[in-house]
Amino acid sequence: MEGAPVSDDVYEALCSLVNLGPRFHGSSGEIAAAEYLAGRLADLDAPVSTQEVQTIGWHTEGFPELLVTSPIERQIECWPMLWSAASSGSIEGSLMPLGRQGLWSNAMVWHKFVVVADGAPLAYILARDSGPAAPQPLPSGSAAASPHLAIGYQDGVTLTNWIRDGNQVTVRLMVDTQQGAQSTGNNLYLDLQGREPTADRAIVCGHYDTFWNTPGAYDNGSGTIALLELARRWSAHPPRRPVRLVFFAAEEWHLAGSRTYVANMSDDERASTGFVVNIDGLGRGDLLEYSVGPETLEFDVARQITSFAESSGRSALQLSSRFPPLVGTDDAPFYAAGIPSVHLTFNDFDVLHRPEDVPNRASAANLAWAVPLVERLVDSLEPVDRAPLFDLL
Repeated sequence: MEGAPVSDDVYEALCSLVNLGPRFHGSSGEIAAAEYLAGRLADLDAPVSTQEVQTIGWHTEGFPELLVTSPIERQIECWPMLWSAASSGSIEGSLMPLGRQGLWSNAMVWHKFVVVADGAPLAYILARDSGPAAPQPLPSGSAAASPHLAIGYQDGVTLTNWIRDGNQVTVRLMVDTQQGAQSTGNNLYLDLQGREPTADRAIVCGHYDTFWNTPGAYDNGSGTIALLELARRWSAHPPRRPVRLVFFAAEEWHLAGSRTYVANMSDDERASTGFVVNIDGLGRGDLLEYSVGPETLEFDVARQITSFAESSGRSALQLSSRFPPLVGTDDAPFYAAGIPSVHLTFNDFDVLHRPEDVPNRASAANLAWAVPLVERLVDSLEPVDRAPLFDLL
């Protein structure tokens, strides 16, 4: 592969990060991860700056329970959605389908059920559009006093089929969560000089936080270690243009880290940023998904990725492009501010937001391959005109 770092090295670095435990925003794990990253960067003599990120506090105690009591008794794996209320003991009721629920502005659309007793809604159950049970943040406007549980796709199909067959489906559930005080963490960022210091700056970023229930090797330990590897390589061999590397906290909290960062950019900083490259989960497989905006940047990104795949001998690589960019990733606040953006991921939905998201060699190989790809994009892409904001849906 074209200049790829040794996958064993990035695998070991990924293991070191993941061994710190889940990096939930405001937790000791996130704090330890920030200290680990700052220490690694200090070894490169790269001065690191911090930026405080505050969110509404929330945490969960123990594991939730969801038991189907009729038409047959069956335990269903579930997780509380981020910001779900507690059940205050056991809740029992009948299940009623309630259409679909969009997450991340309909980037994902899940099946939705409501638990009803005495004609009142008591709780909500959300079934993934694919894969096993995994939590996501609740969208704005969700019922703040009601428990919300996430279940897997297949369990959602089973519940739907029972209801369609005319069965009354009853459930009993319990979830223990706490809402309240603020959670605090820090974005980390550093600047690297370019060989052409007057060129527009690139921001290369990724998030280092996780959900509470996962060590987060794929999401997003892989992107975090990719940023560290880029810092190491660019410290020895500077990129063509100036680069700011940003490690975001609180991505899982409705992009609180990147939204805080963009909100605090000056007009000059926004104008001098040519584009953003966001590195999210680099999981297993050969499907590289990327989203680019504005559309005038998409062709050049596609050309560079295709050329890199050919030069690195990756004939099995599959590509999937999406325009306009996704809204649930850390490039979204930049794009909303008019800054061109690129998002890269090898999605790994089977382990997303789950305890099974641990380091593996296949993910490390994709991590190693992606690092020189990002180097090529940063050196090769040219800024494009900012997209006009038509304020259309």
